[in-house]
Amino acid sequence: MDWKQFLASIVGSLAWPVAAVAIVYIFKDQLRLLIGHIKKIGAGGWNVELSEKVEEAVDAGKLVQAEKGIVAPDVIGLDPTLLQLAKSFPEAALIQSFKELEALILEIRERLPDGRPYRNLYEVMKVLEKSQFIPASAVALFQSLREARNAAAHGKAEEELSSSEALDLIRQIKLLQAVLMPVLDQLPRKESRV
Repeated sequence: MDWKQFLASIVGSLAWPVAAVAIVYIFKDQLRLLIGHIKKIGAGGWNVELSEKVEEAVDAGKLVQAEKGIVAPDVIGLDPTLLQLAKSFPEAALIQSFKELEALILEIRERLPDGRPYRNLYEVMKVLEKSQFIPASAVALFQSLREARNAAAHGKAEEELSSSEALDLIRQIKLLQAVLMPVLDQLPRKESRV
């Protein structure tokens, strides 16, 4: 091998790495944005970061508090069993609290006067908004809580829900229940058939 062939083989070997470095340098700003989105990709497709969902729910709760003049309950006011569950298994505490919220919405669905018991929970919330029982912010809070619950229940092991995040979400669930309880009281009871 003479020196020309040697130089050609070195240049050929270095061409791809040099091109890759040049591309990274040229598109560094776009790559930063792309890497930020790649963090959200999970095994089953796009996986939204759990902490973002918790923040969205808390922000939605603040808007409901401002509009309705209701304050989210303090952590101390929560059920001690639920507090203990939130410390040891935050996802289970969140799911349990959300089930209570679902039960309340289902009870409201049964009392709605239009006789459409097949609505899903979101549709019930939209009917309540349209009937001006609740503000749009309460519907947004419900959606945020549902997304956070889903992210916690189906999240990856490295994205575990912390106890404090679970308690933040549970407080928002209790806030939404406080908004919905007066609605339940205003709706007529269904007559039981014997």
